[in-house]
Amino acid sequence: MASSESNIASQNEIVLGENEMVCSLTNKVVKATDKEMTLQSMIAMMTEEYGFAQEDMERDFKVKYEDANEDKSKTQKVDLAIFNPGHAHDVDELIRFIIVAKDAKVKPNDKKAGVEATTEGILSSTDCDFACWTNGEDLQYVYSYEDDFGQVTCEAISDFPAEGQTLEDLEAQGERAMPRKPANESLVKTFKRCHDYIYANEGKVKTAFWELLNLIFCKLYDEKRRFSDAKAGISYRRRFWVGVKEQNTTEGQAAVAERIKGIFEDLKESNVFKDVFDGNEQIMLSDRGLAFVASEIAKYSFLDATVDVKGTAYETIVSNTLKQAQGQFFTPRNVIKCMVEMLDPDQNCRVLDPACGSGGFLVMVLDHVRRKIAKNLYPDLDEVRLEAKYNSPEVDDAVREYAEKMIFGFDFDTDLKKAARMNMVMAGDGHSNIYNINSLDYPFGSMPDVPAIAEAVNDSIKHSADKDFHFEILLSDKTGKILFSVCNLL
Repeated sequence: MASSESNIASQNEIVLGENEMVCSLTNKVVKATDKEMTLQSMIAMMTEEYGFAQEDMERDFKVKYEDANEDKSKTQKVDLAIFNPGHAHDVDELIRFIIVAKDAKVKPNDKKAGVEATTEGILSSTDCDFACWTNGEDLQYVYSYEDDFGQVTCEAISDFPAEGQTLEDLEAQGERAMPRKPANESLVKTFKRCHDYIYANEGKVKTAFWELLNLIFCKLYDEKRRFSDAKAGISYRRRFWVGVKEQNTTEGQAAVAERIKGIFEDLKESNVFKDVFDGNEQIMLSDRGLAFVASEIAKYSFLDATVDVKGTAYETIVSNTLKQAQGQFFTPRNVIKCMVEMLDPDQNCRVLDPACGSGGFLVMVLDHVRRKIAKNLYPDLDEVRLEAKYNSPEVDDAVREYAEKMIFGFDFDTDLKKAARMNMVMAGDGHSNIYNINSLDYPFGSMPDVPAIAEAVNDSIKHSADKDFHFEILLSDKTGKILFSVCNLL
């Protein structure tokens, strides 16, 4: 019996060669090309974010249709076809299709392989109304409709409906539309797409990163209002949203810009963000550029995204912008995760990263402790229901208190100090102990935050379990004025 089971297992094993991968839809071995990896991301997105069942999908589907313009039959292969649930996989049941370009070198306006060339023939000649085109970086949605004169028109939209939705549903929801939990690498690609757009189209070569961060934090602040409004007995309405066609008109773009800029002014005065921003920052994007970026990130829920997903996405753009240009590189996230699991910190553990960069290690610590806090607050919940409590107000408050008292990060780069603070806010609002100093100089050195550290550490000791910890040695200048204290390890 054991021998028989072993033979079956060996028959089911798949041995992958170099540059091979297994398709998540067909379970067949395919070549791991750029196009294939993008297609796999799209399969995951359509399944996890849009709710389409894999049994209603087919890759490399040939669509046969009558081209009214050329008066002849045509056959075109689409990379991923989605059909009416439970129906046959034929063109009459096609409801969505996705075109994946060979690689990022193929641009959306390419005459042979771009958006218009690969989507409008099928949209104009079949009952399918929605398509998506991607080259792995750009992601564009197209909608076709028939006007009063019977002419079919194809129009760009910011998103297409999920399973069971219509375009009218998306348009009607507006501020009530619920953002999706990002799947796979969706958030990484979205952040990169937005950064590249600002860099290339807005003339913000030096400030593209910070412009994007301003909008990311507008989005995060708007999501967190859900809890603060509930506490205050206020009916929560999203302000960070973009109608599915709103960015197509000048009036729509202006309306989006007004909403988002209003959020930005509010967040700079909020308790959570006032230490991150100086107060005089402004969003400098054009209405068109702001509407584009906002429409990209409005689709996703940052609070529902895991810390791993958010951290990877955030640090990808930080790395490309701030660190590699100066010969600085991130510790891989899997290494950080291993380190944190080995340390196994809890609410009574004080943590310092003396060269914190963008805060990746501290964010991972915060997530680890968040899970322990949730387990302590809700010991009777199973894993699935416990996960739903990770972003509850009670857990958020405890995580914020822990971060403000027990987590410290130092870096000599002022831009990375700000980036780390923002990363910590995204992970759990704890950002007050990120300091701009050279750790190798401390307690000496001329960096601006050196005098503030001793006070913060003493405050941490006062409010933690290690109240007997010695932090007593005082250093003074020539006049006898106390500058700061350092840890007495003796």
